[in-house]
Amino acid sequence: MELRHLRYFLTVAELGSLNRAAAHLRVAQPSLSRQVRALERELGRPLLERSARGVSLTPAGAALAGHARQLLALEAATADVVAGSDRTRETVSVGVPPGIPPEWLVGVVRQLGERLPECALNLVEASTSDQLRALQAGELDIGMIHQSPPSGYLGKLLWTESFGVALRPGHPLASAATHRLADLDGLRVLIHSRGQVPDQQDSLLAAANTAGVHPIWIFARFVEHALAAAEAQRVDAVCVGSSTARRQLPEWRWAPLLDLPLSLTTWAVHRGDTRRAVVDVAEAIAKCPAPVEGNR
Repeated sequence: MELRHLRYFLTVAELGSLNRAAAHLRVAQPSLSRQVRALERELGRPLLERSARGVSLTPAGAALAGHARQLLALEAATADVVAGSDRTRETVSVGVPPGIPPEWLVGVVRQLGERLPECALNLVEASTSDQLRALQAGELDIGMIHQSPPSGYLGKLLWTESFGVALRPGHPLASAATHRLADLDGLRVLIHSRGQVPDQQDSLLAAANTAGVHPIWIFARFVEHALAAAEAQRVDAVCVGSSTARRQLPEWRWAPLLDLPLSLTTWAVHRGDTRRAVVDVAEAIAKCPAPVEGNR
């Protein structure tokens, strides 16, 4: 059986006449009849009911007609399938920490789509610590994390954000333009859990201990609900980045710590032995403009 036999049979079935089908196919009618009979012999079933008014399909013919349409459609699509193999997109999994500005992330995805159309992004929301575990396990290609690249990883700094303290409205220190570590002594201070911003927490706690300053540290996982977390814990102050304070704690007075200049960094990191596509995506992310600090 050849595809042309199916094409001949399907033309007869659709036109309902051997004569009209022969004219349409530009073959002799006796030759077309022989082709159809040969197909019937091969399949062991009559496919057409022949009469003076033309031909109609037998149950076997109706079943073959549906199957033939599928086979011929596959034949027609073969060239497109082969051509499309050149456009296969390579998937790159990218970790996204909570709190990343959504408008910035959408812009990055669009720019990467234009710069690297051969790459397909799979975005995975996860904290810094979870991303590092996923990178180690090979479940993630690129991590956007709030710390410098660990040993064995390569990274690109995406942006740096000022990190400081926001004081509750009405607090005696709330009107100060700047703060020092000593100002936190004895205060209830809300700070991110270690998995969210590990470098900043370690630096802050170590510096406070060295200086003999003893705040009442309240550790919590919060991203978009800093104010609710602060009210729930009844804290005096919140250690956050400048943009988080502007967006989520607008009535709390934020100021940097002069004797401990901290910054919240965001890096794109990946393993050194990764695929070329992963390196290309990481470099493209790093080339995207950083979000404006007040909008982060």
